[in-house]
Amino acid sequence: MSNTINVRSPKIVTVTGVANDDVKVEIYLWNSPASQPLTPTFTLEKPIPSSVITQCSFDISPYCRGFIEHVNYVEVTADTAANVNEYAYCHVKLFKNGSPLFAVPDFICFDGFGYHSEGANPEFTGFLTDGSYYVNSVGNSGGVYYYDDQTVTWTARYTDLATGGTVTTITLANEVGYIPYVHLSYLTTGNKLEIFRDGVLKNSYTFIAQGECKYQTINCDFVNKFGAWQRLVFFKASKESFAMTNTEYNLMPESIDYNVKKNVRQVFNVNGSEKISVNTGWVFESYSEVMKQLMLSEKILLDDKPVIIETKSLELQKNINDRNINYNLSFKYANPTLNYNI
Repeated sequence: MSNTINVRSPKIVTVTGVANDDVKVEIYLWNSPASQPLTPTFTLEKPIPSSVITQCSFDISPYCRGFIEHVNYVEVTADTAANVNEYAYCHVKLFKNGSPLFAVPDFICFDGFGYHSEGANPEFTGFLTDGSYYVNSVGNSGGVYYYDDQTVTWTARYTDLATGGTVTTITLANEVGYIPYVHLSYLTTGNKLEIFRDGVLKNSYTFIAQGECKYQTINCDFVNKFGAWQRLVFFKASKESFAMTNTEYNLMPESIDYNVKKNVRQVFNVNGSEKISVNTGWVFESYSEVMKQLMLSEKILLDDKPVIIETKSLELQKNINDRNINYNLSFKYANPTLNYNI
């Protein structure tokens, strides 16, 4: 079993000694299905500073993060292995004056983060905040990621929201995988999803399926605070806009006897950018946490198109104040309209 690291937060390893002791850290990084490399991926080394400061600390998170990449979310209808590039393995060796020290547990790294109030690198609790979510009753609604430490049996139990008595249980087979929010049997009603570790409840979610007859729904896939894909659905009105940019220059005429139909003032570097504003529709108060994670995400897709969030501040609404809660967010598409990337 590997300990987890959220690599957008610091993960510190320390060595204590006396002044001028030489301290070295070897970091071995790899992605499944490869095995631990024979030589260290990174080597960090420095001396113990003084007789007063007798400890050397190293933050290994930035080195681990270079081995993790989220490109796109792939919809699933059954238990499916996660993309191996969405997480990484890490082994750390510590040395003092050339001699190996105590063993450091192996790590499995995810592109997540903790809040300041949670400490340097919070304990792993799952890949999705417990609570209730609205999902689309048409099409694929999304999937919950899980990390199965492979030491005991992990299971997922789906309970139909319509009857409350129809239950489907599946055994989770992958070390890092994901399962659909809504089981194929309950697509039009939604379900309660519970994840168990050796019979002990670890996480509980409720996914309520709803349709939208007036507006075109938009899927928002983003990497949340736990370092996994999460899907939100924006149900209500969306508005798109387009803006063009260029650079203007005054050109010299070709000759004194110039052609009056040719431009003296020319435009170059013409390109465009597109923006979109979306609305969640009426949602639960618990969506305030989801909105925070979305705004802090560095990878967001709207209907499989990469975007950058433009909303920089948001009022986190409460039922007691606002009664009906709707969030409006603005995004700009991450790529220019004309292809200047090649």
